[in-house]
Amino acid sequence: MALSNILAAHAFTQGMPPGLVKKLLELAREVSLEPDAIVFRAGEESRDFYLVVSGSLSVELSTPVYAINIQTLTAGDAFGWSALLRDSTHFQVRAREKSLVLCLDGERLLEACRQDPRLGAEIYRRLAEVVATRLRATEIRLLEFCGAANHHSSRRGLRPTAH
Repeated sequence: MALSNILAAHAFTQGMPPGLVKKLLELAREVSLEPDAIVFRAGEESRDFYLVVSGSLSVELSTPVYAINIQTLTAGDAFGWSALLRDSTHFQVRAREKSLVLCLDGERLLEACRQDPRLGAEIYRRLAEVVATRLRATEIRLLEFCGAANHHSSRRGLRPTAH
């Protein structure tokens, strides 16, 4: 499938005007990831924003001894939001299996958003959803570790993520 079709069909770009998707296409490249490949580690300078096309990746809190899966990402998901906030990464992201992602250069995407306010509004509205989803996933994992996930998650309509 052509890169333009992959990008246009991705959940992150659904409903986005075709002209804006075309602008994103100029910034996108396909990246194939092997199982256990680390996309980035927590604390690194964030440079790129990613859209998952196939496979699965793990968003992890990582220590030198172990990593805790916070959220599993699959086709249609996005990650690397720190690149658009000019922040260092907060999590480690690792491929769980052979995966394909679209990588958008963060610096060029920021500039495109500055030049086209419509694009900026679309990207940041969708980015807020990505950040909110990650926050909810982190909250659920923390509640699971505290032994309160079933009580709090059912009360708030949250469900634990797959591990």
